Amino acid sequence: MKHVKLSLTALSVFVSCAAFAQTADEVISKHIEAIGGAKAWDKVKTIKLLGSTSAQGTEIEMNKTFINGKASRMDISAMGMKGYMIFTTTKGWSYLPFMGQTDPIEIPGDAMKSVVDEYDFKSAQVASKALIASATIDGNDTIDNKPCIKVKVTDKLGNTKECYFDATTYYLLKTEQSVKIQDQQQEMAYTYSNHKKQADGIVVPMTISQMQGDWNIKTVEVNKTVDDKIFAPEKKK
Repeated sequence: MKHVKLSLTALSVFVSCAAFAQTADEVISKHIEAIGGAKAWDKVKTIKLLGSTSAQGTEIEMNKTFINGKASRMDISAMGMKGYMIFTTTKGWSYLPFMGQTDPIEIPGDAMKSVVDEYDFKSAQVASKALIASATIDGNDTIDNKPCIKVKVTDKLGNTKECYFDATTYYLLKTEQSVKIQDQQQEMAYTYSNHKKQADGIVVPMTISQMQGDWNIKTVEVNKTVDDKIFAPEKKK
């Protein structure tokens, strides 16, 4: 047992030294290369993630469509009802009838500045240096017993998030960010796992987790035609 503890301590020290031996730019470059490379991600204009989560033993269908840098829509089917959440660069809407909503609720436009990752999957996955204003090494940590290098990343709109990169694979394992929505600061954390290479060459986490549960992605569709009309609230018939 003592040898195991010593080994873990030695590994932690090694990762800590490795983290500070690299610049943030080098870590991000290795990460982007690990998930398919900049050229492959630059070609990703739209992406659709089809999957599900579960609550109290009930499967809930969740499908999210992105036009990177412009808009996203999450369609949710639960208890025989269909809802959605829409984010764009200027405003958003939430319609969740299974939570008692009878009409779409508008999310103020000033909130959109702090939730870029909700409508830009490349930003969420730290897949493009062009979206980054600055980055600094912020130490090391572990996620699910995997040594990680922490990098504080600030985007071009001034949003800062803590990114945890696997020290071995350089996959992004977790992000933490404080966002302001309707004058309230909210802590948002996403954990990424089960990374899979897609036909287009990019690597996508097939499980995205939040405190509420795991979103298990079954299918990834890249650069399929997306109708802009889906990014506006639906009118009642």
